[in-house]
Amino acid sequence: MEDFIVFALIGFVAQLIDGSLGMGFGVISSSILLAQGVPPALASASINAAKLPTSGTAALSHYFHRNLDWQLVTHLAIFGSLGGIVGALILTSLKGAFLSVIVNLYLVGMGLLIIYRGLKDVAPRVLSARFTRSIGLAGGLIEGIGGSWGPIVTTSLLGAGKESRYAIGSSNFSEFVVSAAVFGSFMVLFGLGHWQGGSDWRETAYPVAGLVVGALPAAIFGGYLSKRAPRRPLTVAVGCLALSIALYRTLFASH
Repeated sequence: MEDFIVFALIGFVAQLIDGSLGMGFGVISSSILLAQGVPPALASASINAAKLPTSGTAALSHYFHRNLDWQLVTHLAIFGSLGGIVGALILTSLKGAFLSVIVNLYLVGMGLLIIYRGLKDVAPRVLSARFTRSIGLAGGLIEGIGGSWGPIVTTSLLGAGKESRYAIGSSNFSEFVVSAAVFGSFMVLFGLGHWQGGSDWRETAYPVAGLVVGALPAAIFGGYLSKRAPRRPLTVAVGCLALSIALYRTLFASH
């Protein structure tokens, strides 16, 4: 019971950050499971399963508070799902060290750009459909291979000049669709015997249940926080979080 409470507290904090800043739950949760020795494919499948109720609740919160750009959501969800399915297919054969370095460098660059835009209060601008489709595809691919959607997609949208409220809300809403596509892909692959470690799914059931129980209450408030928080401080906060995630990923990968 003590472990369950710990996971619930972690889930609450991680989802509160994710719902309000557009990233955090996947990174924190997957790091915990991988640190426990859970195989990457099983960890990714488990986190995407946990995201179904948590990101679904967060999506409803952002919908209720009108933090969505529906054209942006459509592009991100469709192309993100395609990328997620491809990522799930190649996860078991992918060598992730080089990819991890690239993602970390990307997060550092985008984090600095977002902080600059926030401090300078650069006016939001309309993003092209080609850009949003590409970002959705890249974010879905990273999600499918065991990474996290938010640090790629939310940072890209903010770095390109999308208003923070709509970047975070649209990213969170699309993440629910992408997580469902990735989880469904893993279930099909597991049924076909294409990845190992599926028989050990019970090892993750307990911590994932704790994460979900803790995350659900926090998911309700994410949309409200994104709606009410001033744009400049919220933008800078996302940039700082991106830098923190890059630093954590670098340190975690080195041990």
